[in-house]
Formats: sequence, C-alpha cells, structure tokens
Amino acid sequence: MKVGVIGAGIVGVTTAYELAEDGHDVTVFERHSSVASEASFAHAGLLGSGDVAPWAAPGLPGRLLRDLFSRHPAMRVRPSFDAMQWRWLWRWWSACRAPNFPQRHIELLRLAQYSRERLRVLDERLQLDFERSQGLLLLLREERDVAAAQPRLALLRELGISVRELDAAACHATEPGLHREQPLAGGIQLPQDGVGNCRQFAHLLRDAAERLGVEFRFGTVVRALETGTRSDGAELQLEHLALTTGFASSRATAVPGGNGDKHGNAMAHRARAAARYLDPVSAEAFDAW
Repeated sequence: MKVGVIGAGIVGVTTAYELAEDGHDVTVFERHSSVASEASFAHAGLLGSGDVAPWAAPGLPGRLLRDLFSRHPAMRVRPSFDAMQWRWLWRWWSACRAPNFPQRHIELLRLAQYSRERLRVLDERLQLDFERSQGLLLLLREERDVAAAQPRLALLRELGISVRELDAAACHATEPGLHREQPLAGGIQLPQDGVGNCRQFAHLLRDAAERLGVEFRFGTVVRALETGTRSDGAELQLEHLALTTGFASSRATAVPGGNGDKHGNAMAHRARAAARYLDPVSAEAFDAW
C-alpha cells in the first residue's frame, strides 16, 4: 500500500517507520526543513506509562479556573471570541464529567505500556543512542494533592506499574537539587519511567525509516484535503485519513468521509491536496493518508 503521512513530528516519524517496517511504501510531507521542528523540538520527552492520564478528567475544570489567576499555571487558556474555542471547551468540560473516566484511564495506561515496550524493542534492534535518564519524580505540592493522587496510585499498582510514594524528605534525598524553601508535601517516584531527547530520537528514527525506503519531502505545505477537482495540486487516492500535524490539524479544511460518510473515514474517495513543493511533483496516487 502506498501511504502518505502529513507531518514529520515525533508521531509522524514513528508512524512512517512502523508503516515501512510493515512493508508499505511511505512518503512523509513536512512544511519545515527537517523533522521535529515544532511541538516535538524541545518538550519534556517523558518516557513511560506511570504519568499518563486523560486530559479530560474530573476536577480539571476547577483546576483550570484556579490556574487563570496563577503566576505559574499548569494549564493555560487564552479566552477569545473564537466560537471554535468555546465549542471545544464545552466538549472538554462535558468529557470531564463523563462516568467512564476510570475505564478511559485504564485503556490509556495500557496503550502507554505497549508504547514503552515497543520503544524498548526498537532501542535494542536499532541501537539508538539518544540522551535519556532513568526514573521520574512527580512532585505533590500540597496535602490535597497527596490525597487526590491515591486513586491513581492504586490503579498503577493494580496494573503492575512500579510506583513509590515518597514524603518530602525522601523527595529531597532522591533529588538534592530541589529548592528547600518551596512547599512540598510529597512525591510519586516512577523508577521504570524516564525522560529522553525527543528531537534527537526523531532524527535517529528518520535515518532508520529512510533505510527502509521512506521518502521525506520537506518544504511541502498541504493546504487542503477535499473532494472535487483542482488544478493546483497532486491527485491523491485516500483510503484512510491520519493527520500527524499536532495543533495544525485544526486548520484542515473539509475531508471526505469526515462527517457525511457513514463509515467515518475517507475510504475509496478521490481527493486532491493543494500543496506547495520545493521540487515539482507530478500527480501521484496514494492508497492512504
């Protein structure tokens, strides 16, 4: 199958590698000149499953409201008159009240455990040499944070994830660099988790993907995916749609199968992508995006 991947962040690069390893013919389109140039450039790079939870969870709306008046908010929202923002906030608030949160949390943790195992296999096979450190310490500033963490700790132990609950003194002993004048009630230590250099990993995996035949087309902006005929783009055959463009996915225009198609995908539709390429590209047929 000939597959197109839009976006060469960490998700796009890993998606391209996995598809190529499964035997597909993969082309990656990226508007920047290299991989991991935006959100994947310098984020925390957490590796593991213990610090994973749905962003729509009970208690988060109240925390968001408190953070609006905080100097160092964990969550930040800039209210505007954009109707799309308020529709998203309403859906998020509704999801935070959904009764199936525990099951969604379990499913997300299991997915994270699978991802960690997959990373271990790739690391052993490809001998990826990237910056990383083992162990993760999550700080709990107030006693109410310690109390709120108990159900989460119980769930992690139930799923077999190694976790230790530390008091303030043990946190300082584990990480001597912590500021002793800052309030600290305790912490959660995840010895199997860690952090890594995401951008460095993405570049190494890009090299591995290219050895499998993946083609990266940098300086390419995909402006739209839509039905109909245009004269300024390459013709594409869509079976499935998977954007790996992070926040930029919200800029996409109408996608065939996204709403009206009862199957909820873009299967067997002809589409065109209005794109700007550094090098001329003739019309090409892709089986999936």
